[in-house]
Amino acid sequence: MTKAKNTVFTIIMLLVPVLFFVLLEIGLRIFGGYQQEPLVVKTHKNGKEVYQINQNIARRYFDPNKVNVPAAAPETFNAHKTASTFRIFCLGGSTTAGFPFDCQVSFPQQLRYLLQNSYPRYRFEVINLGISAVNSYTVLDLLPDVLELQPDLILVYMGHNEFYGAYGSASSFALPGSDQFIRFYLKLQKLHTIQFLQSIVSLFSISESTPKKKNLSLMAAVVQDQQIAWRSENYQKTMQVFSNNLEIILNSCCRAKEPVIMSNLVSNIRDLKPFSANIKRAGANTGDGLAIAYSLFNAKNYTASAEAYRQLLGTDASDAGLWFNLGKSYIGLGDSVQALQALTEAKDRDQVRFRAAEDANLIIKTLASETNASFIDMQTRFAAHAQHGLIGDDLICNHLHPNPNGYYLMAKAFYEQIQSLNMLNGLDSTFFVQDKPYFVTDLDWDIGLLKIFEMVNSWPFEEKNVTFDDYKAYGEPKAAEIARNYLFEENIWSRAHYKMADAFIKQKAFEKARLEYLAVSVFVPEDSYPYNRVAKTYEYEGRWRAREIFLKKELQYSPARGMVWYQIAMAQFKQKQYRNASQSMLNALKERDLNQKERLNARWHLAGFYYEANQVDQAISILKGILRDIPNFTPAKSFLQKIAKLQQ
Repeated sequence: MTKAKNTVFTIIMLLVPVLFFVLLEIGLRIFGGYQQEPLVVKTHKNGKEVYQINQNIARRYFDPNKVNVPAAAPETFNAHKTASTFRIFCLGGSTTAGFPFDCQVSFPQQLRYLLQNSYPRYRFEVINLGISAVNSYTVLDLLPDVLELQPDLILVYMGHNEFYGAYGSASSFALPGSDQFIRFYLKLQKLHTIQFLQSIVSLFSISESTPKKKNLSLMAAVVQDQQIAWRSENYQKTMQVFSNNLEIILNSCCRAKEPVIMSNLVSNIRDLKPFSANIKRAGANTGDGLAIAYSLFNAKNYTASAEAYRQLLGTDASDAGLWFNLGKSYIGLGDSVQALQALTEAKDRDQVRFRAAEDANLIIKTLASETNASFIDMQTRFAAHAQHGLIGDDLICNHLHPNPNGYYLMAKAFYEQIQSLNMLNGLDSTFFVQDKPYFVTDLDWDIGLLKIFEMVNSWPFEEKNVTFDDYKAYGEPKAAEIARNYLFEENIWSRAHYKMADAFIKQKAFEKARLEYLAVSVFVPEDSYPYNRVAKTYEYEGRWRAREIFLKKELQYSPARGMVWYQIAMAQFKQKQYRNASQSMLNALKERDLNQKERLNARWHLAGFYYEANQVDQAISILKGILRDIPNFTPAKSFLQKIAKLQQ
């Protein structure tokens, strides 16, 4: 009996803590405490129930007490998917997000514009889930939530952040243990109890260095181990983790029968010296040989400098800086094939691992093939548009983020791949796909370039003593001024574009003003105001047909439909389209938003339109109706007298 009692007692003692945590979990769920950040929240927009991406979703992976948590774009999409909706989720890191540019520049936004204008029978929702400083662990964690939201297609662009992104092997947010343990931990985080315990640990783990960490750029704050040698043990382990995570992601999508398009990764290899070359190294290649090679290159003796760098690499093939200089020598010789090989070797051997090595690209291509995911060779597409066929500053704005032209190349690549999969029908062949991004202006360029100006002049880039006052405008000087005000004071993107448009209108540069308004329309296509302002610029120029077109665009989304119909009628009258103007004004009078004075003016103009269209009886009827309601309305009396005289 004693042994049996001891066994029962032992079991009870073991179950007590389990029962405690079960009850704690139930209690926290009942009272809604310490819930994990959801991917989406429900809200209302224009009277419809919609989902909105939770801006704070990255708090799942970053402690806000320790770092400035990157925000997700608060995009909205219908909570109730319709038959005409085609929903695309774009997953990845800061490149997917569109960093450092804002709003309509990112490839998901440009892609949505291309698709919507090419296939008007659909309503495209291209939802940008790009978050800075995240990697394959994050995408894997978000995937179940994404699959529940009924995507029609998933686009994946990731791989640069495997070392320094959240839970990466060299990240300041790394976790000990295997990748299996980290994936298990991410699942545990869905429990309210784990969130509760995390909050307690966070409070007690804030150190004196935390404020310093929060003052760093996100790029610097996430780095723990600055240097990881190519093909080292840590490097190999991280590549294997990336492969494991990506395989799980693709297999999960395959089981859910969700099509996936993914691409390999691009980065600046031509114009960016390896980050590790900025770190002083003791040992090989610091003597006369390096100085000689450098002087030969500066003298444009590229044949001799290439040979000198090859000899130096014979003693230390791990030196990324030597490979980079060798590649630049080959560019001087006009040998782009050899240059590509050398510059790729430089990128792969860069021990500060912000740019993905070619091993990551090989993993992406191999797994896409094994899981029947659709693959895009983005590197080849970028190289085809790059100087010397080598990706550099003409398409990349820093080490790996495309500039607006590069982001548009990505959008076109995904667009063409979607077309090749025959997922859509009803192509509008009249839509012209242009070779440059849609409605991206100098202001957009300045916003992005100004945002990273200090970053690209500090670690891990070559450090220079600069301030924002040293920034040179990309194009229009006024654009840089407005961009600076937007970034550091006002922070309302649409208003910045409207300010830029106002400046152009004062100069009577109406075409440039229209581009600013249309930039906003790409990002918020259901906002009527940009179309209204474009129509106004055409009124200034007396271009009534163009004004009518954009008023009809405004009409689709404006709550003040009566006034928009009124303005359409007036534009048609200016074109002497009297019958069309009459019908449009009748449409205006059917709407409820016109006030009493506006309604009277609409009836008065309608009588005039009927008269000009030789529908005199209708004109007389309208005028008599006005006088019944307002007997002393002199203009109607005068008009009737004029008609009577003409008839006599």
